[in-house]
Amino acid sequence: MSTWMEQIRLLLEQPRPERDPILVAGSGPGAALRQAAVLIPLYVRDKELWTLLTKRTETVEHHKGQISFPGGGKEPHDENLWQTAIRETEEEIGVPKAGVRLLGALPKFVTVTDFEVFPFVGAIPYPVAFRKAEGEVESILEIPVSYLLNPQVVETRPVVWRGKSIETVIYHYSGHAIWGATAHILTDLLDVMREGSSSRS
Repeated sequence: MSTWMEQIRLLLEQPRPERDPILVAGSGPGAALRQAAVLIPLYVRDKELWTLLTKRTETVEHHKGQISFPGGGKEPHDENLWQTAIRETEEEIGVPKAGVRLLGALPKFVTVTDFEVFPFVGAIPYPVAFRKAEGEVESILEIPVSYLLNPQVVETRPVVWRGKSIETVIYHYSGHAIWGATAHILTDLLDVMREGSSSRS
């Protein structure tokens, strides 16, 4: 395993404080939750660490038009949630499952749409020929992690979701607003990266 992968794997193994499992209020206590998993892909490009997200089309069943990490609901044939994450990644953007290396996981949470989401961090090969799922993925956003670590590209403010005002973190990139569950996953990832930077300083 290359040095950067090993460093991130070790950082993700560190114990983290438990947080409120409800990211933002869903249907309320007792709501039936569907398990889902997402992949936070990491790769080196131009000697820098990058991640990617997808912009969903307006025709998908859930989270129309939103920016998200590759992923989706667990299917009966998935052996585990890691398999869900890499299967969905292959289906959505064409990265072969066999080419993804598990580095660790971030805290799970429950979304307003009543999904219990398990975020996994994985290294993907680069270069790789991305292939967008027709009708599901409108575009792929490749973003340097160093850009996301800049405090000037993030803010916290309320957004209206299903008639309710929700306080959320928002990352701005190339005219796109990354908010909600995806922004919270990003924040967790960047906190890990900052821990790594502080330990090396």
